[in-house]
Amino acid sequence: MATRPALHLRWLAIIAILASVVGVPLIFQDEFVAISDRILAASDERPFAAGALIVSALTLDVFLPVPNGVTTTLAGAAFGFVIGALVIWLGLMGACLAGYAIGRWAARPLAARLLGAGDLERAHRLAERAGPVALIVSRPVPILCEAIPIAAGLAGMALKRFALAVALGNLGVALVFSAIGAAAIEHGSTGLAMLGAVGLPLAAWLAWQGAERWRARQER
Repeated sequence: MATRPALHLRWLAIIAILASVVGVPLIFQDEFVAISDRILAASDERPFAAGALIVSALTLDVFLPVPNGVTTTLAGAAFGFVIGALVIWLGLMGACLAGYAIGRWAARPLAARLLGAGDLERAHRLAERAGPVALIVSRPVPILCEAIPIAAGLAGMALKRFALAVALGNLGVALVFSAIGAAAIEHGSTGLAMLGAVGLPLAAWLAWQGAERWRARQER
């Protein structure tokens, strides 16, 4: 009986994630297009302000449900491949460092009371053993990309090690999404834009779900 509420919560979490990753960009597609047009225009007139807006939106993703796929694709469309990748990378790094800070200095006292010192020590050992790999591969996965930096901070991972891992992972994400956004604006392709905004985040999340199920079967 104890597993039933947990199963219900899992399905509710899956529905919420799918709604945020797929539903929000599709339902508010017209609004996103209008905002995108304004940012594209601003990137020509006031590039630094437009870049700062995108960096801020990506950084705030750790606190707010910002659709990362939309924002990163827009950065590539607005600034082109090279500058777009830099803008995306800066925003993703801001989100990662903010999440790490929350886990390391804000959430740790609460976690110590809720989990106990033993669980925190086990989390620390896990982060030291496999954390960098998890940080790198989780970067394109919605929700997970915000949760893992917080967990790394909570587990006490060294800041230098954390920053290096997320810098590498974020670079790959930035290059891919910037390339899609730049290609979408160059060819006037809505399909390419939707691939970046919805398709890739959804594919990354489904791949992570499949990997988790495979790992669970292997451990049985």
